Amino acid sequence: MPASKWHDFGDGTAALIGGSNIGCIVGGDHAILIDAGLDADTAHRASREVTQMGGKIEAVALTHGHADHFGGAAWIERSFDAPVYAAPLEGAFATHPSLEPLMLYGGAAPIRELRGKFTLAREGLPVIHPLNPGPTQIGGIPLEVIPLPGHSPSQIGFVFASDQNRQTCFCGDAVFPPATLARHPILFCADVDAWLETLQWLATSSYERYIAGHGDPVTDIRPLVESTSQRLHELRELVHETLKAAPQEPFDVLRAVATRYGIDFTAPQFFLLSLTAINAMLSSLQRADAAEVVMEHNRMLWYAK
Repeated sequence: MPASKWHDFGDGTAALIGGSNIGCIVGGDHAILIDAGLDADTAHRASREVTQMGGKIEAVALTHGHADHFGGAAWIERSFDAPVYAAPLEGAFATHPSLEPLMLYGGAAPIRELRGKFTLAREGLPVIHPLNPGPTQIGGIPLEVIPLPGHSPSQIGFVFASDQNRQTCFCGDAVFPPATLARHPILFCADVDAWLETLQWLATSSYERYIAGHGDPVTDIRPLVESTSQRLHELRELVHETLKAAPQEPFDVLRAVATRYGIDFTAPQFFLLSLTAINAMLSSLQRADAAEVVMEHNRMLWYAK
């Protein structure tokens, strides 16, 4: 993984760009973080940079409840007495980190491979302050909370207007850069239809800067929207083609799609993360009346329609 790098944009916004990005907004001597990285070490690095900018961390605002985005939040909260904010459902994952591996393992006690810090944050948060879409203030800094569901069920983003009225959008994992699409062809997805709607909306937005959860900041988000949307459509069509060939169980669908992308899963956690995406594609096809699920001889088979 490349070393993280701090970007100060000179208008009160900054970001630690690395494995999972951490955004920062400084207003006077107040500062808030957007997400908190994978672990305490990453959060500590971001906090040092904020201090050098002359700000004190007053709060953390989470885009969504995946461990690589909130893993360092408990350290920030404890070190700076800084409250943590999130959408209610996403916040539940941050207060109860075991929910993510529990979900990935179908609600059963998760296997050892799902207990690494990428899917099970080392610390949870005792309290999450709920956020809903609309204007708000966090740590004394005015923000607009925007809904960006799809990658996770209730993901949100944050829009900040600087003194020069330059608007920066912190958009979480609503889009992914080409390097991520190449490295992880099967994008983790909770609701593909909601994600595609989010992408349609982002394509019409016109903020001066976009800072996503992965990859470099951009001034034009449309290429990332297009490539991410194209991959989601491609995945859904691959799943549909697989079902047209023969009725399949979700595990079989995943194997077929992985073969098409040349993926050889090296660990159970990667298989299970991708299985969630396949299930999201199947749900989308069912909603579109393009597939149906039938029980046959104790097998849950999906048919193309």
